[in-house]
Amino acid sequence: MLNMVILGLVQGLTEFLPVSSTAHLIFAEAFLGIPRPGILLEAVLHLGTALAALVVLWGEVRKLVTGWGMSITQKFPDATTQSYGRLAWLIILVTAITAAAGLTLERPLESMFGSVRGTAVQLILTGGLLLLAQERGRRAMLDATPADAVAIGVAQAIAIVPGISRSGTTITAGMWMGLRKEEAARFSFLAAIPAVAGAGILGLKDLRLGLGMGYTPAQLLTGFAVAALSGGVAIRWLLSVLRRGRLSYFAAYCLLAGAAVLFFTKG
Repeated sequence: MLNMVILGLVQGLTEFLPVSSTAHLIFAEAFLGIPRPGILLEAVLHLGTALAALVVLWGEVRKLVTGWGMSITQKFPDATTQSYGRLAWLIILVTAITAAAGLTLERPLESMFGSVRGTAVQLILTGGLLLLAQERGRRAMLDATPADAVAIGVAQAIAIVPGISRSGTTITAGMWMGLRKEEAARFSFLAAIPAVAGAGILGLKDLRLGLGMGYTPAQLLTGFAVAALSGGVAIRWLLSVLRRGRLSYFAAYCLLAGAAVLFFTKG
């Protein structure tokens, strides 16, 4: 049970920070000697952080759902609702790009989850990417365009690779496309809900394997709950950091953590 609490904390605190939660889960599982039933553990914990994003961003999610529904009839009570309806379609586009990549590359990507050193290398690449992140405009999330959605969707698809941070790549892509840091982060978090939830649901295919290896529903629910609670804290904290800070701090962490794992592991 303690291992599930640790993994839940690792997932929740790192899912929305630009440091790759998947990398940290792989490192934690390897260093704690936790047996991996396929990608079941990652799936359950990702569902916890998807719930965290849904709860913390519920106000935005509700506006998206309302705007999307009204976009079908083209009857908008105001310009803001219309903007949220357009944003909802952009998030659907981001999700479609991610899903297409995930379903196409599911088999080869699943094998990459077993490589600790490979994941460390990809975490170092994340650090290098974050060093290049810079704002190229001051647009708000509601001003996003289809081109922004394609860029963020491609970034999110690339981040399926373990060690490549989903939030790091999508926030960086949004900034490069001209969104403000905090606005790119909000877009990233909202786009994460269907992507992370979808990946989690697909990973539940390994549930029978996990139960056969001794994992109990109580253990899995504990990890889910801890990931959800800590994930909510991480979202709020990162948004406050981005208002006054830079992604370079996270870049330095990724570079150092990836190098340390390479140094202390073999094979």
